[in-house]
Amino acid sequence: MAGRKAIVTVILLVLLVFSLFMPGCKNAARQAVPESPKDDTSLPPQELVIGIGRNFYEGPESAVFLHGSTGVWESLTYLSEDMLPKPQLALSLTPNQEATRWTVRLRPGVRFHDGTPLTAEVVKANVDRVLKNPKFDSYGTFLKLEKAEVSGEMEIVFVFSQPEPAFPLKVNYHGFPVFSPASFDADGKITVPYGSGPFKYYDYIKDEALILVRNEDYWGEKPRLEKVTFKPVPDPSTRLAALQAGEIDAIADVGGVLPVQAAIVEKDPGLELRSRLVTTTHYLLFNNQKPPFNQTDLRRAVSLVLDRQLVVNELLAGYGEPADCFFTPLAREYVVRGLWQSDRQKAQVLAAGAGGQKVLLLVSSALANRWPYKPLAEILQAKLSELGLQVEIQMLEAGAWAEALKNGNYNLTLTPYTFMTGDPDFVFGRWLLSGGQMNISRGLGYSNAEVDRLTGAAAMESDPVKRKELYALLQEIVSKEVPMAPVFHDVTLYAYRKKVKDLTLDAYFRPSLEKAWIAAH
Repeated sequence: MAGRKAIVTVILLVLLVFSLFMPGCKNAARQAVPESPKDDTSLPPQELVIGIGRNFYEGPESAVFLHGSTGVWESLTYLSEDMLPKPQLALSLTPNQEATRWTVRLRPGVRFHDGTPLTAEVVKANVDRVLKNPKFDSYGTFLKLEKAEVSGEMEIVFVFSQPEPAFPLKVNYHGFPVFSPASFDADGKITVPYGSGPFKYYDYIKDEALILVRNEDYWGEKPRLEKVTFKPVPDPSTRLAALQAGEIDAIADVGGVLPVQAAIVEKDPGLELRSRLVTTTHYLLFNNQKPPFNQTDLRRAVSLVLDRQLVVNELLAGYGEPADCFFTPLAREYVVRGLWQSDRQKAQVLAAGAGGQKVLLLVSSALANRWPYKPLAEILQAKLSELGLQVEIQMLEAGAWAEALKNGNYNLTLTPYTFMTGDPDFVFGRWLLSGGQMNISRGLGYSNAEVDRLTGAAAMESDPVKRKELYALLQEIVSKEVPMAPVFHDVTLYAYRKKVKDLTLDAYFRPSLEKAWIAAH
């Protein structure tokens, strides 16, 4: 009877979630206030050029071809500002009693950019693409999927080998991008990204520009912008100079504007500066497999000696949140606050006898172009010297950095990680499970049988109260063992020229291309 009651609770929660509509960005700091556009005949060409610190063209070897911020493709669900799933291509997702079967009703009237209508057969083709080519299941959404069955023209049933109570969260955004089957070849590689989003892929000029045009047949409200161009500009100073010179209209992505640049933007009469808390957290990773950080006490000492408030105040100019919790505080349903603190005296006690050991701290140059990782590394170098550790900082280009981590050729490193699904298994199952994807690819080498057991149990727990308790317990264990340490939660800065209106970023740093427009002045 208790199990039946728990499942009923889950179903009621799912129904409640899909009855919600949450406009705006209530967690945003200084978000733009919507303006009323004038009649279109009085407006200039509705073309927007956005500078970004990375490349949104991911290519045919990726799961999506283009990053989700482009608005080219959509998924079954998308997350609200409170990290709850809301309908996108799905109208409803209903579980059976055990949450091993999910029946999905699809939104009618949706067409992909090649004219193909959205149907259950199309969704199944996308599932089959992933099952045949697991590398495209980048978030592990379908690891436990046995099959997907078409049960009607607009209805499909997902059958799992174990309970999947978080299924509506997992099939959001990058968790399950849906394309017209004409998009991918026999090997599952996308050749042309025929999505269903408000913008269509038009052209890509290698390392210079990704060009999109408006989808005139979009199922939702048609965007005002006719053309959007994303220009990758890796160097932060060059990026800001391009904005000031009018070569680009906006910088709108996580890590796009550095905190040290905020004052420059604010003083420029032609620019607007905005900020918002996003679901990205920045971590200090330890190589748990070899000395000196195969010792729990020393990992704890490093976390305790790090003054997170100082980092936010001095290094981030206040644009950030000191991480007192393991993942983003926006995940209010699950997050436990206050577990991560600074205590220099306790750190020195824990680190007693560690003096003189050498530590290699690797920094990715690509990440350092989007966040102040180099000065953060220098702060860590100084703080760890208080514990008697001799820290050597090495800057590596992105590929060499990733390879060094995978091979365990480091002691410490810094990395961002974005909580994209709203389901804590996206953190624990990927980073802290002994066989987790990020645990392995980043050379963390963390292994704890109890954490493995609790992570597996939490992922399958249908009772919301019990699930929350399990994830709270996991957060407590991690705060004591410190296989990785949160440093700060990202408050993203973005900026644009004053002619740009209604451009915002959501909690997942997706720009509001469907609402933005260009004013005459």
